[in-house]
Amino acid sequence: MGERAEGGEGRRQVLQEGHARRLARGPHPGSGRPRRGDGRTRYREVLRRREEYRELNRPKASVVLLTLNAGPAFEDTLRAVFSQRTAFDFEVLVLDSGSTDGTVEMAGRSGAHVHRTASSTFDHGAARDLGVSLSKGDFVALLVQDAVPLDNLWLASMVEDLEADPSVAGVYGRQVPRPDSGPLARVLVENAPTAGPARRVQSAGGTYETLAPPERRALALFDNVSSCLRREVWEEIPFGQTGFGEDLRWGKRAVESGHKLVYEPRSAVVHSHERGPLYNLRRHYAEGLLLLDLFDLAPVPSLLVLLKNTLLASAHLTRRLLLLDEGSGWWALPLAVGYAVPSQLGLYLAARRDGLPARLNAFLGKGV
Repeated sequence: MGERAEGGEGRRQVLQEGHARRLARGPHPGSGRPRRGDGRTRYREVLRRREEYRELNRPKASVVLLTLNAGPAFEDTLRAVFSQRTAFDFEVLVLDSGSTDGTVEMAGRSGAHVHRTASSTFDHGAARDLGVSLSKGDFVALLVQDAVPLDNLWLASMVEDLEADPSVAGVYGRQVPRPDSGPLARVLVENAPTAGPARRVQSAGGTYETLAPPERRALALFDNVSSCLRREVWEEIPFGQTGFGEDLRWGKRAVESGHKLVYEPRSAVVHSHERGPLYNLRRHYAEGLLLLDLFDLAPVPSLLVLLKNTLLASAHLTRRLLLLDEGSGWWALPLAVGYAVPSQLGLYLAARRDGLPARLNAFLGKGV
């Protein structure tokens, strides 16, 4: 029937069997919770606990990959990213701009989070802003679809720089040419600012605006082929709708704001392209416009400088190509001239943009 429990002042009361068992188990687990009528308090408590759970399960770093019909070779990039050796958790997010070749399915099978967006609205800066906003890490690595991390320390090396110095806004890494790249592509990659073996810290110390244009350009150098941002700084300085050169624009604003940028050669990717003369013309035209806009810098302001720079660039590239020691080297001079002429011409035309026909401007502005 039930158990007897002692009441106050010698009285006894008979408890039903269910009540007796509950007393034996101790206080009800919900006895300390807000009362049923206090809905707002309960709701705030649920939100607080949910936020605590998210914080406990939030990865320290995120890797954001931008894709559009990346092709079968993208599997190499995914495999290398997921093979990273870190002392922290990281997530992988693929932001796809309308692939139709199986890129999205490949990314999904790898375990990456996939977000699709329309290719018609693609912008270099806005797309990266979207990718960072969808990610969760305190540090966000940005990687293009055809850049393959060289080893399993690619991510950890960049995050290490960001953790070591809170004033570092972003880190960008070294690039090495693909094993099957042609001689010109190899020389161009190996002679770029993103190829050196020495680590660089880029900081103006509050004197950025007093520096000469070439110095300001060098300090603002940043490359989103392979980079890693501090989320807090990105929230302060997003890329914005930028078109070409979103990384250099962001680097300039970061250094102007007193932050540091780091070139970290330990973090390396395999990345190179075989480009033709037309692409090189358009690419350097776009770069020339960017340098004028950001630094009021015109590397090729006149016909005389165009002639001089073309000769110097041709001679330099020829020497570098001959050092590769591949065959007799008869091809070195035409390869060098075939690159030097359109690249220097593109920079020259950028300095003359206001005097160019509208059709020529439109033609030069395509495809980059």
